Amino acid sequence: MKKFLLFMLFMSLFFLISCGSGETDTEELSDIPDWDYSNAVTDDEAEDSAAPIDNGDTDTADPAPDNGDTLQPDESNISDEIPDNENSLPEGCGNETVEYSERCDSSAPITCSSLNSNMSGKTNCLEDCTAFDMSSCDKKIWGVLNVRFFTKFILDNAKTGDPSYLAQGTLPYSAFNGLYGDTTKFFPQSGDGSVSFAVTDNYTGTFGANKRQLFVKQIPSSDYPRHELEFAPGTIKNGAEYRINAVSLFDLADNLLKLVRYRLVDKQSGQECIMGIGYSGSVFITSVFPENADLYEGGSIEIVANNVDFYYPTEVPGLDEETTVPEEVLKYPICSK
Repeated sequence: MKKFLLFMLFMSLFFLISCGSGETDTEELSDIPDWDYSNAVTDDEAEDSAAPIDNGDTDTADPAPDNGDTLQPDESNISDEIPDNENSLPEGCGNETVEYSERCDSSAPITCSSLNSNMSGKTNCLEDCTAFDMSSCDKKIWGVLNVRFFTKFILDNAKTGDPSYLAQGTLPYSAFNGLYGDTTKFFPQSGDGSVSFAVTDNYTGTFGANKRQLFVKQIPSSDYPRHELEFAPGTIKNGAEYRINAVSLFDLADNLLKLVRYRLVDKQSGQECIMGIGYSGSVFITSVFPENADLYEGGSIEIVANNVDFYYPTEVPGLDEETTVPEEVLKYPICSK
């Protein structure tokens, strides 16, 4: 009996020791955390998606906002369509018939002389049917002018009615020399008693502003034609170049546009009329005193011009029968040839 009790006690101790060692192993395994597999990506899902995995360690840039400037795959800033310009053309342009608002409508060339008797060569109708291309024509010089003028006293036009005053600025020589006409005529004519002078006058602008304006004139005492240069209103300075222009109006904004007009003035049936208008060339201010000032009277001026070409008013190059020189430029009625 005693042996049996010892045996049972031994077995109990063995059992307790065995259970204690098992608890120690269970505590060591419990320190290992449970893994969260909810974010795991399977091989099948990885093949179906190209989106990167955000693991929190790498900064990823947000996609650029669409501001409308980015070209999409099928979009382009260059259009494949040919712009339709037909709406800007006169109605019927291109059908070889002049109608509606067309000036011409033909691809066949015509002679320039049929449009302007002072032009030669051939020209064509512009593509928009609005006019002929007069720039392709050649001009024939109708008149040529040379000027040499100097005076020590500039006259005031308001006082030229006084012979004694006029005598202070007139010079007994011909400042204007040249030739003109369908049949060549020379000026000045021998013994015509030409006198030359410079005179200033008031010029009233579009907005009522007044400026002084210089004229250089030559008047033969025996007969016409006479000559005049009309400078753009405003001040004049040494070395200035004034360009001959047959069409443009004067710009009165402080004389920024330096133009000068030449007129060949004749007299028919007791009335002065214009026989020639300057087309191209330059007039140079060799010297002037006082410089760069509005001239009233007194002072001095010297000018020179070489090879200025001029034309009968209706034959100015670049014009056709439907375009005329402005009345302000003509100043006088047109003479008959």
